[in-house]
This record gives sequence, C-alpha cells and structure tokens, in this order.
Amino acid sequence: MNQATNNQRLVFSSELPENPMATKMTQKEDKTCGGRFRWNLIINVVMVAMAGFPFYLPLAATLGVNCFYASLWILFMFLAANTQSKIHLTMKKVSNQSEQPPNPTPIKFILMTFIYKEPLELLLKTLQNIQQQRIAKEIIMVVCMEEKTPEKETKINSVFEQFKDCFDQLIITVHPYGTPGEIPGKCSNNNYAIRSVLAHLKKSDPNLDPNKYFVTNFDVDTIFHKNFLDIQMMNILKEKDRNNFVWQPVLFYNWGLDKLSFFTRITGLARNMLMMGALIPLNINIMSVYTSSLQLQIEGDFCHPTYQMDDIICYIRWLTLSRRSLKIKPIYCPTISGPTSGSNMWQEFIEWVRQNKRWSVGSAEVFHYFVIKAPRIKFCSAFIWACNYLNYYASFICVQSLLLITTTIRLFVMETDPKLQVYFCIPLIIVYICLFFMMLMNKIAVKYLLKDIVVENIPIWKDFIHWIFSLIVMVGYGLTVFYGFWEIFFCGKGVCTHEPSKKKLLDNIVQRKDETVIAINEQQNKI
Repeated sequence: MNQATNNQRLVFSSELPENPMATKMTQKEDKTCGGRFRWNLIINVVMVAMAGFPFYLPLAATLGVNCFYASLWILFMFLAANTQSKIHLTMKKVSNQSEQPPNPTPIKFILMTFIYKEPLELLLKTLQNIQQQRIAKEIIMVVCMEEKTPEKETKINSVFEQFKDCFDQLIITVHPYGTPGEIPGKCSNNNYAIRSVLAHLKKSDPNLDPNKYFVTNFDVDTIFHKNFLDIQMMNILKEKDRNNFVWQPVLFYNWGLDKLSFFTRITGLARNMLMMGALIPLNINIMSVYTSSLQLQIEGDFCHPTYQMDDIICYIRWLTLSRRSLKIKPIYCPTISGPTSGSNMWQEFIEWVRQNKRWSVGSAEVFHYFVIKAPRIKFCSAFIWACNYLNYYASFICVQSLLLITTTIRLFVMETDPKLQVYFCIPLIIVYICLFFMMLMNKIAVKYLLKDIVVENIPIWKDFIHWIFSLIVMVGYGLTVFYGFWEIFFCGKGVCTHEPSKKKLLDNIVQRKDETVIAINEQQNKI
C-alpha cells in the first residue's frame, strides 16, 4: 500500500497486503452452470405460479389475493405516514434546540462516497454540502475512486486543494483495476476503501477501538440536511449495543423531480414511501445511504467484492457472518438522493429501465447469497427475513403487476359476469387511493421537511395527470423487475455488473443540483 502524505493529503492506491475474500473467490469453482441455476430461481418459480392464479384458482381466491395486495398498500402507507410524522417531530425538536447532541463528540464518523465516471463538479458540490455539517472538522472524509476514473489526478488535486482544511482527515482511495476474485463495481471499491482506511487508522493508533467509529456510506448524488450528523449521532447514542444496528436515513428523491417525466417522479415517490413503510419497518434491507459501526463491518468481513448491490449485500453479509440480531433503525432526518436522470424523456426512460432491471438482478443475487449463508443464523430469524424479502421483491413489487394483467384477461376475455368485474375493481380503487395519499404525503414533505434542501413547483393539473398514470408506472416497474429476474437466469451471473450511468445523464444531475441550490438561495433571500 503506497501512501503519499502532504499535510492532510492521504492517497491509498495499491493492492492491500491481505484480502482473504478475493483470494478465496479466485479458487472457488462455479458449480451453478455459469450462475444460472442458483437459489434465486425460487423467486422465478414463485412469480410464475402466483401470476397464473386467475387461470387455475377459483375467482374468489383470486379476488382474495388482489385484496391482500391492496391491504399491503394500506399497511405500507400507514407505516410511511407514521415515519414521516416522526421526521417532522424530530426536525421540530432540533430546530427548537430542545434536543441537542453531546459536546464534545463521544464517537467518530467516517463518511465514504464513491466516484467513477461522475463529473468533478458533482463531487465538489457533494463535499461542499458535507462541509456544512456542524462537526465537519471532526469527521474522516473518504473519497473512493477507481483506477480507471477519468481525469483521476485532476479530481484528486481539486479535492485536496478545496477541502484540505475542512475535515479532520481527508483520504482518497484508488481501487486497483483487475484485482483477482473481484468484479468491477461499488462493492469491490467499498471493500478496498474500508480496508485501506482501517489499515491507516491502526497504523496511526495501535490501540484503535473500532466500536467508537461509525461508517456512513453514501452515493455521490446525495444531499444531506445540515443537521444530519447531529441527528444521526443522537440516534446512535441511544442504543446500548450499537453493533446490533444499521442506521438508514429516510431518502427522498425530490432532486429536480418536478422537471422530470411522470414515470421517474412516480417511481421516486414510490421508493420513498416503500422505504418508510416497508424496507425499514420490516428490516428487509438498507439502501444507498447507511451507517454502521466499524466493529460490525470487521465482524461481517466488510463488503463482498463479487456482488453489485453494496447496500443489500452488506446488510445480509453482516447479518450472517457476525451472527448478530441485526436491526435497521431509521434516521429521522430527510436526505435527498438523485433520481433517474436523462437529457430527454427517451434517455430518461432507457435509464429508468436499466436501473430497475439492475435492482432486480441485484436482489436476485442477494437472495442466493442469503440462502447459502442462512444456516449461520437462527432458523426463525432467517425464515422471517426470507418471507419478508420474497413478499416484497417477488410478490408485492412484481407479482402484483403480473396478477393485474392476468386477472384482467380472465375477467374481460374469459368471463362475462359484470358483478365480478365490479368486485375486482374494489382492490384496484384502494391502490389508486393509496397512490393519491403517496403523492399527498410527498407534497407535505416538500413543504415542511425539505424546504431547506429543495424547491419544487408542480401545478395541480400535472399532479392529477401523474396520479392517473401512477398505476401504469407501477405495473411497468413490476414488468421490468420480472424481466430482470429472468435475465439473470438465462444469462447467468455474468449479467451482475454495476454499469455506471452515461456522462450525459451525470451532467444532467449536476445541472439539476445547480438549479436546486440557486432556487433555495433565492427562496432564502426572499425570506
């Protein structure tokens, strides 16, 4: 490991002396027909079997299944509303200074962001956003690059030039290309970066206590609230055994969302609602921005370098390898994550399909990994998590869309009883009502929770049109996920790559971030 030091300039850019997982993966023989016959095939069988319910089950049973999905919408909506109300309460306490973090800070934060083909401007604006945190000078800021990052040296020099005095330590890691036992992507970059940082900390302090360090991983297209680290610290300090938890801030995707297409906006609102109402409350998985203790990462052997979805695989890996009863805890602070982007509607649609497919492929691979490692944990815990995971990703996200299509075919092609058609409209109406409240909740969040982060102006007629198309978007999302699950079956594990976004899309993200900052400044000047 080479280290170049100039004041606070720390760059790690060579292979680690020890990486047992990479060595193990180079010696592992593929016994799954190129990655096709894996445990995720269970998901495919379940989806096909459930989608065909209307053709071999009584219509009453099919109606019951549709009502079950409608009840899930109601449950998730209720839980999401409860979470959003807690965010509002937390932000109110912080603004009124009725609840404040301890001073001096009893724990240390390591913030890690990742960059490959993303523009330098986006990285700089993200670091400027973190610089606004009250304890910015107490954190260890890590920028994780790839060896093939375009204009790598220019980016490294620009980061150190602008932010060398803004943090306690500023570290840049450069993940070597072509490391045996890895696949290119965020997981392998994450694995290399945290191992490099840990080696550096141990060298600086031989008596290092990993229990006092907490690592926050986040994508470079993230905007934090100015009180994020304070609120996160207060949440962490409330727990006695902090190694049993992973903290997940509630993500909103309102980053120029009012200027994007209806399918991008509806998907962003749905992801926000389902995170608050399903992923966090049911302990299914973390997403994009998450925090854990350094000790937990050590016990869980960091991030698996041959997978593509670092957030989901990290949670499952730490759950199984650490043998802890790992729970997901929400951080009641609004955090902005960049939605799907594109320079025009067609490119935006292509990116939307590509990302949805990638999420489904990653979900399928993670399920295979979980089944392999599940014997390490208690049967009840493993069974409950597997049921929740399958119910969410295979059943709720995918089968619900397929079932809507097959039920429609059965009712309007094979049946002629108008009463049956009326009965089956009931769960459909319930879903539409939930989608309406999903949009209403986000409007409330923009007005009261995100006012310091985003500015959004959407006329009522546009909201109405988006609501009308919302069910079509969710069906299209489900069909794309279904395609992704079968793509990994036919193409094998070779399809599991973390393909970066195109430069035009990334430039569009930068432009929207500039517009957001300008709009917020104008709003504050008016106030």
